[in-house]
Amino acid sequence: MTQTQPTPETAGTISVLGLEDTDQERPERISFRRLEEWRAARTEIPSEELQSRLGEFVANMRGVIASLPQKAGEFQLNEVTFSAEVSAKGTVSLLGSGGELAGQAGITFTFTRS
Repeated sequence: MTQTQPTPETAGTISVLGLEDTDQERPERISFRRLEEWRAARTEIPSEELQSRLGEFVANMRGVIASLPQKAGEFQLNEVTFSAEVSAKGTVSLLGSGGELAGQAGITFTFTRS
């Protein structure tokens, strides 16, 4: 049985429901929006594009994690967990609001020291 690689025309897509970027000039305002300014958008992102963006994001986070000290006093760092979100445009971003949002949406990555 021969498997063929998907072409860009036949490659799969992933449906993403995220916040619509309504204020292009001031992306930092997202947490200061009034309720009526929040708009959800569902978009289709080519799976290859999302795979590339996630791969780049994780590679960058690996660099950050590698720079962390292995020990802090009597304690040893054995595991690092972080959460990311995928925007309606397919942008992958670190969630900086703590664990509250991570349980509701996004992607959680856990790296364990081997």
